[in-house]
Amino acid sequence: MYKKILFSTCLTEYCDHIFNFALNLAIENNAKLWIYHGLGPLDLKMEEIIEKIKDGETRLVEAYVERMKNKGFPDYMINVSDGNKVDEMSKLAKNAGIDVIIIGTSTKTPLEAGEGPTSGFLGTTASEIILKAPSPVIVVPPSLLPGLVKG
Repeated sequence: MYKKILFSTCLTEYCDHIFNFALNLAIENNAKLWIYHGLGPLDLKMEEIIEKIKDGETRLVEAYVERMKNKGFPDYMINVSDGNKVDEMSKLAKNAGIDVIIIGTSTKTPLEAGEGPTSGFLGTTASEIILKAPSPVIVVPPSLLPGLVKG
């Protein structure tokens, strides 16, 4: 069903579980996985922006590539950009012909065990990409994370 999947990460431990969901979906669908990390708008010199992007790419490789190799998954792309995260993610999704975008609910700590579902909100990026994305968006809820309550 999906041939091109875009996973957006904030490079926190919370995103590790969302990555696992995206990777398993890519494996099940024999799809290519784009891994995207947005730096946000940077008010820096071009050389400094390039350095930040290279650093972001290195962090993505360290966080995810070994796990993909361990599962025998070779079909991925790494993307890091500065600028508005939602605009850049939407542009990437449109230009690459992405079939589905995978995101988490927020970069803040997800629901703690025992909290009700109304105690947390979608983060700004999740809310905006749902409205602006050129393709369907799957939001991985905190209830799918190990150790947290089921919805």
